[in-house]
Amino acid sequence: MIRFRIALGSLTAAALALSFAAAPVDAHAKRKPKPAAAMPVVPVVAPTETPEQARVRLNAEQAATAKAQNDRNAANKAAYEAAVAAREAEIAANKAAYDAAMAKWKSDNAACLAGDMTKCSPPVPK
Repeated sequence: MIRFRIALGSLTAAALALSFAAAPVDAHAKRKPKPAAAMPVVPVVAPTETPEQARVRLNAEQAATAKAQNDRNAANKAAYEAAVAAREAEIAANKAAYDAAMAKWKSDNAACLAGDMTKCSPPVPK
C-alpha cells in the first residue's frame, strides 16, 4: 500500500510538471496573426523619368565620378613623384657629404701615417 502511494505521488508530480512545461508552448500557439490592415503599405509611385532619361542621368553621374577619380589619381601621382624626387635629392646630398668626409679622412689618415701629427685625430677619451 505504501509503495502504491509513493508511485501514485510520483506519477502525479510528473503529470503536473509536464502540464506546466507544455503550457508556454500552447500559449504561443494561441496568438492570432496580425490583420492585413496593420501591415505597412508601400505607396506605388509613378516614375518621373523615362528609362532613356534615367540612363543619360546615370551615365553623366558615372562620368563625373570617373573624372573626379582621375583628377585625384593625377594629383596623387604628382605628389608621389615630387616626394620621390625630394628623397632622391636628399640621398644624393647625403652621399656627397659622406664622400667628402671620407676623402678628407683618407687624406688626413695618409698624412698622419706619413708623420704629419697635425692631421692625426685626437685620442678618444676613456
